[in-house]
Amino acid sequence: EAGKRFPAKIVGRKSPLRKEIFEMIRALLEHAERYYVLGEGVRMALEYIRGNDLLSLAPGRYPIDGDRVFALIQEPTTQSRDRAPFENHKRHADLQATLRGVEYVGYCPIGKLTPEGDYNAETDVQLYSGEGDLLMRNDAGKSFALFYPEDGHQPYVTLGDPAPIKKVVVRIRTDMLAGGRAS
Repeated sequence: EAGKRFPAKIVGRKSPLRKEIFEMIRALLEHAERYYVLGEGVRMALEYIRGNDLLSLAPGRYPIDGDRVFALIQEPTTQSRDRAPFENHKRHADLQATLRGVEYVGYCPIGKLTPEGDYNAETDVQLYSGEGDLLMRNDAGKSFALFYPEDGHQPYVTLGDPAPIKKVVVRIRTDMLAGGRAS
C-alpha cells in the first residue's frame, strides 16, 4: 500500500501518492528513492547527497543543475535554540542533511512565526522569531529533512554546548518540485 511505502508527516500539502496532505519531511537517506516522486529537484538533490563525498568538499556553493538545484556546503557552529532564528525561502525548498556533528532543527509553519527584518531577495531568506512546533535531530550521514517555502525551519540548534558541524543544504527551485511552478 502506498501509505506504507511513503511514510511522510501528513498535515499540509497534497501528496502525489495519497489523497491526504503533508508539510515538511524528515526521513532516512536509505529510503531516498521513495521521495523521488516529489519532483526532479528532490531526486537530483538526494542522488547528489548519496553519490558524492560531501565531507571532502570545502564550504561553498556547488551547482547540481545551474541555479535550479544547487548545494551549499556549510561548516557552522551550533547554537542554543533561543539564539537560532527560524527562516524560510520563497523561491526554493531546502533539503538538508547533517554530514558531521550533532544538529537539531526546529520546525514551525511560517504563519505561526513573526517576520524579523526584510526579506533578502538575493539570498532568498526571510528570518523569523517565535516558538517552534517540533525539534528534530538530523542524524549525521543518515537522515535528511525537506522544507517547503511555507515551512519555517531553525537550523544549527544544539541541546548542549555549541560545537562545529558540517552540513549540506540543497536549494531546489520550486519549479523543480512536483506540482511546483517558477517563482
